[in-house]
Amino acid sequence: MGFDVGVGLFLCAETVRPLEERRRFLDAVNATLERHGLPPHREPRSVAEIDPPLPPGTDPCLLGASMGAYSSHARRSDRLDWLARHVAVRGTAPAAGPPYGPELYQAYDRLPDRAATFDHLLAACGDGVVVLPRPLDRVLAGDHCWLISADRLRAEAVALGYVLRTADPAVSDSPVVDWITGTAVPDRSFEHLRARIPDDADVWQGWAEESDLCHRLLQSADDVLRTGALGITS
Repeated sequence: MGFDVGVGLFLCAETVRPLEERRRFLDAVNATLERHGLPPHREPRSVAEIDPPLPPGTDPCLLGASMGAYSSHARRSDRLDWLARHVAVRGTAPAAGPPYGPELYQAYDRLPDRAATFDHLLAACGDGVVVLPRPLDRVLAGDHCWLISADRLRAEAVALGYVLRTADPAVSDSPVVDWITGTAVPDRSFEHLRARIPDDADVWQGWAEESDLCHRLLQSADDVLRTGALGITS
């Protein structure tokens, strides 16, 4: 089985979820937002409601991204999780692969400034996470899922992609410029990030799968923001 980020509850007719189930899911998301004192989310009910319109020929069933098989996704997300925590805690890129241990994870959880963390990106690697097309101060807990911000996911993915040298330098060589669209990220939290893996092909290859995962997360965030539709991991 595969792990995916699907975008748009009502944009694609080819879905295994019955319409009534999708409506109940949206109601549950809005109930969670209400409990946190936030306005409800308005989900587009058709492609015609998206403004500006999607580029001609866009298949709404292909919005979001496939993350690959569960087994491969678990390994990549585990390593990306460790890398993100290392960068947030130590302000540097690791010189080698992860020596997993509790100290780094504990230090990350104790960081007082969450603007310098990757909370939304780490959450996005889990199952049943809702990506909202709006800013959020923090990851929100729902009854059966977590709610995260596509704006923040985008900022974190851009910054981590910068660390991993994922971007084409002709498009972006900055931790605050989206390396898919080439546009500046409004969230400037990572503006002074300088951590980068060595500029060496052998090192890049060692992080290739995690770079690909970071790219797919950014693609999903971009799709959520340009459509105004929910993204859901599953």
